[in-house]
Order: sequence, then C-alpha cells, then structure tokens
Amino acid sequence: MKFLLPLAFLATGCSSVSVLQERENAFLAPTVRPVVLSVRPFEVRRGVEFDAAAATADEDVEAKIGLLVADGIISKAGEWVAPGRLLEPGAPTPPEGLLVRGKILRVRQGSRALRMAIGLGAGRTRLETSVRVFNLAASKTEPWLSFETTGGSNMEPGIAGAFVPSPLTIPIALSVASGAVTAGAVGAKGVTQDALRTGRVIAAAMHDKLVTRGLAERVVSVKRAGRFATPAGEVSLPGAGGQ
Repeated sequence: MKFLLPLAFLATGCSSVSVLQERENAFLAPTVRPVVLSVRPFEVRRGVEFDAAAATADEDVEAKIGLLVADGIISKAGEWVAPGRLLEPGAPTPPEGLLVRGKILRVRQGSRALRMAIGLGAGRTRLETSVRVFNLAASKTEPWLSFETTGGSNMEPGIAGAFVPSPLTIPIALSVASGAVTAGAVGAKGVTQDALRTGRVIAAAMHDKLVTRGLAERVVSVKRAGRFATPAGEVSLPGAGGQ
C-alpha cells in the first residue's frame, strides 16, 4: 500500500483544483469508518456566474454539471472513503453513513480554441463549489465538514508549445498529434473534466479527514489553497496568507 502513495501524490499533485475555507465540527465527526457515502447532485446557486453552453437545445447543462461533480465523488468514494451511491432528487435522507451536498458557485467555460492553440492559462476554464458533508449518525442538519473548491484547466501548453525549441518539444508535439487523432488535443479540457476532477478532490478532502482521525490509511493527498502537498506533509507557498 505504501508504494501507492507516491503514485497517488504524483497523480494529484498537478491537480488544478484546490480546497479552501475548511471548517470541521469535531463533535460531529465519525468514530468508525463510514459504511456508505451518499451524494446528491450539486445544485447551481441562483444568480452566480454560469457560462457553459449546452450540447443540444433541450439539454439542462446546469443539471449535467451538478451530476458530473457527484459522479466524480462516487468514482473514488469506494477507494478513499466508503462505497458511494447517488441519491436521486427528492430521495429521502439515508439513516446512516456520510451524505454530501453541495452547490456550484461559478462556472466559466473559457475558450477551447485558446486552450488548444496557446494553453499556459489562456482561455482557461473555472469551476467553484461549496460542499457540506454530514455524518448522519450524529446529525442530519448540521454538517461535520464544510469547505469550498476552486480550480479549472491547468497551465499545460497548447499547439504553439510544440514549436518552442526545448527538451519538451518532442513530447508536446507527440501529445498534440495524438490528441488531434482522438479529438482530445492538448488544452482541449473543459468544464466536463473540471466537474469530474472537482468531485475527485472532494472525495480526497473527506479521505484526508478520515486519515487524521485514524479511520483510513492514506492513499492520496489533497491540494489546499496556499499550500503544496508532498509525501512528507504540507508546505506553505511563499507569500501565502493561509487557506
């Protein structure tokens, strides 16, 4: 298990989604490993910035992105927290385990053309959420954990980067060529990927709290705003004023 930690760190260390504004009600924390993690699709808070185009005229893009965040959580729930299940809208609150509810605070789809052509932050996407985690054995109305996430497309280069002379030229060129064939060129990541990645980071944040309470063995680290996660622990970035 221990040899997986460096791999998990490498897989998440470049993540562009960070956790911030963390709050914990310690008296509501679980005392044993949760048996199930229930997740409701995230809702879009009224009046927030929401810039994302629907694929079809009848597609509910807000509901789609909210469901993708939930799917991202569930994709790692069994490995990092507890077996996950999706609660349909209107479904009653379960009697046990953890429950995740959240809202989408901001969505910006950016410019796919700029991400593909230039990258390095040009045309980048943005997705922000607020999250509440309930330990249902302790309370169905007061959350055990609450936090926010923020992030978007990372700083990888676009097609133009393939023509900059450097040791990275060949790998970048190969990546671009491969992406062109598979319709997934470098820099083409968008809000869909952001939503799934945000969900995985939310699962990692819950895993982190279970680890600190001795209820799980660490297999992944979570990225916090203003801090950099390493296998040996967290390091504050220069000039960071906290989380």
